[in-house]
Amino acid sequence: MTYKSRSLQRIAPILILLPISCFWAFLFAYAADIPWMDDMESFIYFQVKFLRAESILTKLEWLLKPNNEHRILFAKLVAAGMQALTGSVNFRWLILIASIWLVGIIFILYRVFRTIRVPLVAFLPVVLLLLHPQYYLITLSAVTSFQHQTTVALLFAVAYLLAKPGTGRLSGALGLQILASFSMSSGLFGWVSGAGTLLVQRRFKEAIVWIGIGVVIIVLYVRGFANSQGNDTSISFFLQHPHLVFLGFFTFSGALLDFFPSAPILPRSILPTLAGFGLIGVLLWMLKRMLLPWPAASTQPDARSVRRNFLVGAYGFILINAVLIAFLRPRFGYSVMLISNYTMYSSLLAILLYLNGLSEFSRWDIQRKWITVGLCLGLIVWSAMYFQSWTRVAERKQMFEAFSFNQKHNGVGLGATLGTPFAPAAKWWMDSAVAIGFYQYPRAFYTPYEQDLLKPAVGQPTTSINLLIDEQPDYFSVQTEGWQVPEHLSNACFIAKSPERTYLFPVPTLFNPTSFFLGRKVPVLRAQLLKTSLYPGTYQLGILLSPVSGPAIQYLKQHITVR
Repeated sequence: MTYKSRSLQRIAPILILLPISCFWAFLFAYAADIPWMDDMESFIYFQVKFLRAESILTKLEWLLKPNNEHRILFAKLVAAGMQALTGSVNFRWLILIASIWLVGIIFILYRVFRTIRVPLVAFLPVVLLLLHPQYYLITLSAVTSFQHQTTVALLFAVAYLLAKPGTGRLSGALGLQILASFSMSSGLFGWVSGAGTLLVQRRFKEAIVWIGIGVVIIVLYVRGFANSQGNDTSISFFLQHPHLVFLGFFTFSGALLDFFPSAPILPRSILPTLAGFGLIGVLLWMLKRMLLPWPAASTQPDARSVRRNFLVGAYGFILINAVLIAFLRPRFGYSVMLISNYTMYSSLLAILLYLNGLSEFSRWDIQRKWITVGLCLGLIVWSAMYFQSWTRVAERKQMFEAFSFNQKHNGVGLGATLGTPFAPAAKWWMDSAVAIGFYQYPRAFYTPYEQDLLKPAVGQPTTSINLLIDEQPDYFSVQTEGWQVPEHLSNACFIAKSPERTYLFPVPTLFNPTSFFLGRKVPVLRAQLLKTSLYPGTYQLGILLSPVSGPAIQYLKQHITVR
């Protein structure tokens, strides 16, 4: 392929903007103003306490107070600033603001790329590998989007600033590194990777200053940190299952090739693990090229040396993160190595290796082949991840909206389960936020029918819809039988109604790929009615359909009983 042709160079900006536009359109379509689990503690509970704090010192304590195993200073500052400016905390806009950090990551990577002097179209693989929905549990969740995207952008900026000597660059890197340290615990890794970047350049005095400040910040970070999330058990797990930790490192590193997320974990993890071995092998080869022999000190390094210094810092962060995740997380189940929260890091590793190859191979014939490999990989990953993740994200938004109804009217729904301390806490947080006025439940698919749903069921129940009900220890599996599902449904929920309460349970079968992408008929409606959300009692079942030409709400003859 002729990457230097004038016609391709003219359309290169359009080709690069296309996946960027698709990604942002996707975010705008599916980002919801609904907190989920950790979002409630991290933002709702924090905001309640922050507003009620009577002194600046108390407010500062709440800004720095740990949430689970992380301090999230930047996220809390944004939420507090949003409330101060607008009077509300809007989770949709928190998500979109946090995603601006992805633009920062792209900007830093482009700054590195443009010094390589290859055609602009060669930057397209970077955008394709980064901007896709595989890691939607980061991009579409308020707290995780601030944690991961903020930290990566800040630490890449730190590596970029440290890649060249200069007092101003060192001071800027220190400021960003301190902010990263208090934005997520993985931000602390930047002290190690930053020290590595300085040592590679033989900037020993600056490295001593960097390490000294880093020690102080780490001590301040862990001070008063009582919640270790059971990480101490990871040592015993490692001693019992060292092979899982070893393989987990490679599975985590190659997670961008997780093409079969619904498969059992063993076959599912084969391709990512093999990809991890390949990526780490290329990484070690690149590090050998860049670091052996140890580069000489220079006050005016050339462009390739600067790129190498940046890559050393960025690789350091990615590798430390991968090692610790592989050590700390397999005890929760090996599938955690492929959870959407973490797959962003595999994409970043592939991007860094791609840029590294363009930087190291100065001959155009080799660079051209490298670009072709990058484009092929980028297009495959980008297309596959939109295909496999789009339906999951659409289903997730319906679930959030349905469960927000349950939280709003029953005090449980957004991640908490009855009988746990989290359930009454979450109810108090959400009720307090609504009472104070900084949060209101958003309009959702059920909003036009909300008042009718809350009214008692009247009239004769329909006899045209029959349900198969299978009771399990934690839920009721409910499925329509012998009923023609209306076409072109956007949303559907089963209703569980008692004299005191009304619940919605979303139907995921609307979002199977053939129905979602091809518009084919949905054969059955099926859902799980969670006992962990239902108070004891007998519930009449019903169905909510939207949009539909007939009645949207239909109650049935069948009931379930929760004891």
